[in-house]
Amino acid sequence: MMVRFLVSLLAGLVLSPAMLAAAPKLVLFPFEMVDAAQDAGAMGMGFGGGLPMGPDKAEVRRLALITDDLRQRIANDARYDLIPADLVVADVEKLGPIHKCNGCEDDIARKAGAEVAVIAIVEKLSDLLYNFNLYLRDVAQQKLTAVMSTTVQGSTDEAWRRGIRYLAERKLLQAGEAR
Repeated sequence: MMVRFLVSLLAGLVLSPAMLAAAPKLVLFPFEMVDAAQDAGAMGMGFGGGLPMGPDKAEVRRLALITDDLRQRIANDARYDLIPADLVVADVEKLGPIHKCNGCEDDIARKAGAEVAVIAIVEKLSDLLYNFNLYLRDVAQQKLTAVMSTTVQGSTDEAWRRGIRYLAERKLLQAGEAR
């Protein structure tokens, strides 16, 4: 009798509707940098010295590093079904930067089969201070559903990894949060 009860209980858990529901398909766009320090200039007075310089070589490498790190964390979590990056890379290169493409992120995400799009921005405030921002979009509704952010102090691989770990574990992949 007890064995039959336990088997029924386990079957109910395994076949529950919550467990049968497919994880939403998510596309993570590569991290991009917005250089607020260059744009604002000294003391935020708008004298940034002309056109923004863009990220330096170390920052470009770190943008790829944290994109890969976050992709791996999402892939290791069952909350989302991560869409392969190669399904969007050509469109991102053609239409990007994503944060300036006037809504193209929804079209790119839809074309890749995503239900959720994550726009990932590093906002450079100074040589040692960065904001890491994740913008979650409902692709079907074409609307922003969540903004997640953390500030990173330091221009090292470890500081940037720590920032991504915080965003992933404490915000994006925290139980019941981002979905």
